[in-house]
Amino acid sequence: MATTQELPKPTALGERQLRGTECVWCAGCLDTATAVDLGVRPDPQCPWASWFPRACPACAAGRS
Repeated sequence: MATTQELPKPTALGERQLRGTECVWCAGCLDTATAVDLGVRPDPQCPWASWFPRACPACAAGRS
């Protein structure tokens, strides 16, 4: 389930949020089975790099 909701800027996120192991909005640890994949995104500061935003179900539901 992808969302078109505006995501936080990658520069404002921690390493775990960039890797998709924590929610991009609340920074809570994500369960692999329930995490919402928000799609691979290009890093605006490093076009050759990508980041992998994911969200917890509660945050994703509130923003979709």
